[in-house]
Amino acid sequence: MKGTNVSDLLPYSPGGLTVSGDARRAARTISRHQAHAQVRVSAVDVDTDVAMAKIDALTQATGSAMGAVVRVAQAQTQLEQLAPAASGRLNYLAEAHTHAMGDIMTDLHRDTRRR
Repeated sequence: MKGTNVSDLLPYSPGGLTVSGDARRAARTISRHQAHAQVRVSAVDVDTDVAMAKIDALTQATGSAMGAVVRVAQAQTQLEQLAPAASGRLNYLAEAHTHAMGDIMTDLHRDTRRR
């Protein structure tokens, strides 16, 4: 090995084959790109899960609010038949309830967008 520089030596690999520095650098670069791609795919998967959870939550809350409005409207109709003179007051309360449901849903939509 007389006259051989240390920088000319190649590492030993099984089977007597050696791997050049360029090949090792290329393999590391490919590995980094693959790892970065896996992180990006995982982030997309998590974002998708969050979006689906938001949709499910908003759908459930909207259905619940709609059901509540219907129940109040039915009660209003029944009570107006019992006491027609209270019609205006019952309508006021029913409208206030509907507005409250709208406010709650607006808050939920806003809060969901922020998360």
